[in-house]
Amino acid sequence: MLNETWSMETVSINGPDDLREATRGADLEIVQLTPGKLRGSIKHLGIGNLGISTGQFSSESRVRGTMHRERVVLGTLLESAGRSTQWWREIQPGDVGVFPASVEIDVIHSGVTAYLAVSIPLQELSSMLGGEEHLANPAFWNKKGVYHTDHLVGAEMLQRLMRIISDIEHRFATPSAQAADFLRRSIIESFVASLTSALPPARGRCYTGARLVSETEDYVDAAGGRPVHISELCNALKVSRRSLHRAFDDTLGMGPTAYLRRRRLSAIHSVLKRSDPTAISIGDLAFEHGFPETGRFASYYRAHFGETPSETCLSRVEKRR
Repeated sequence: MLNETWSMETVSINGPDDLREATRGADLEIVQLTPGKLRGSIKHLGIGNLGISTGQFSSESRVRGTMHRERVVLGTLLESAGRSTQWWREIQPGDVGVFPASVEIDVIHSGVTAYLAVSIPLQELSSMLGGEEHLANPAFWNKKGVYHTDHLVGAEMLQRLMRIISDIEHRFATPSAQAADFLRRSIIESFVASLTSALPPARGRCYTGARLVSETEDYVDAAGGRPVHISELCNALKVSRRSLHRAFDDTLGMGPTAYLRRRRLSAIHSVLKRSDPTAISIGDLAFEHGFPETGRFASYYRAHFGETPSETCLSRVEKRR
């Protein structure tokens, strides 16, 4: 699958050299520490300026070099059969590693290992996080580090990332630029949510809850129906994720993610009620409205409306008879 903004490639690992480009743009030196054939595979995905690499390999290894010569890389272990270290500090699945451009990594993996890493230009990453005191500052991303996240937050990040990547791999239709941007933000947000759990609270602009909810609604209305991600809202309104969540929870009794999800579900429901079922793909419609995980979308939809998307379509057909 390949076009100007959407690409996917699978690379087989049949020895240490095949791991040199664990992420597109990496320049790594791999030393296999245990005898035997090193095997595995890497999937390289591209969504606009966001590079995604996820791989698994079978042997204990020492890895040194740069993850990317020009971009910031965020990475995490998906699973590890043995002890893993980064810069001689032990790391666990769900921890977030920040690898600035051209900064050398030093990793040891003691057994079968699976990882996921994303690369993104520094300016674009900073612009996504304009409401965050720590993360909007490019200096934060120019400092290497491993952040030990809350266990439950890290586990949720891994589950969400794996579901998103699985759905991307099984997609045939290329998303619109708007849907692709929402997807990129969703992937970065998974890392950021885990990373912020390891950082001290940030100071944000002082807002009343109701005012911030109203400004959020105005911004989403002005977007004209395209999916708006939390990171975009925080950047536009110059507030932190914590402040936005507190405002929605105080005003509406739910977080902004849940509220915006219900808005998007309602928009999809309206489209399905007035569309010809034979001329619409429910999966593509969901993706275009900011639901990259098709299984999760169906669960949300049924829980909210008491029927499946297909049943909504059929109700339109039966009504016309």
